[in-house]
Amino acid sequence: AQRDDLDVKVAEGVMLYYYVALGGVYESAGLQELALACFCEGQLVGDKLSSRAPESALSYAAIGGILFHLEQYTVALNFFDKALAIREETLGDVHMDTALLFNNIACCYDMLDRVTEAVESFQKAKDVFTYEYGLTHPRTTTVLRNLSRIRQRRLDFSIKFEPRKPTPCAAVLAGGDGKKKKSAKGGKGKGKKKK
Repeated sequence: AQRDDLDVKVAEGVMLYYYVALGGVYESAGLQELALACFCEGQLVGDKLSSRAPESALSYAAIGGILFHLEQYTVALNFFDKALAIREETLGDVHMDTALLFNNIACCYDMLDRVTEAVESFQKAKDVFTYEYGLTHPRTTTVLRNLSRIRQRRLDFSIKFEPRKPTPCAAVLAGGDGKKKKSAKGGKGKGKKKK
């Protein structure tokens, strides 16, 4: 029984790679819809794999790539995030496949005008690629170029101001309650006439 389970897991892993590879061929031929169909089939197979299998992120990343090229940036970001969660859990933060997703996520943020998040993700990708490949590797130079380009744009700080409240009168600021005080009747001081 254990041998049969192992054969099924191996077969599922092979089928996942098959669908992703076939989708890649369709994508390079410009047949985006066929590529997307293959990547979706691969996702169905990949979802059956163990959650500890890093290859289960392949189809999510591939689907995200197709959706990015189809200018569906928000949906692509969701697929890249799913792939990133799998890769962070199985490979860790300092792995070149994880860094590739940081770059792809940053590209989505860039297209969605979420500049601050794009800079952060490009920076993560740069750190890993520089550590893994060095400064002259094509992946490192690509992410450095992306980071340089995005830094030329204005950051998208969301600054919210509270409505201005009226300024209290000078008496309140000086320590009073802001009301005029009336003098007490029958007492000495201002307000009593002299006879």
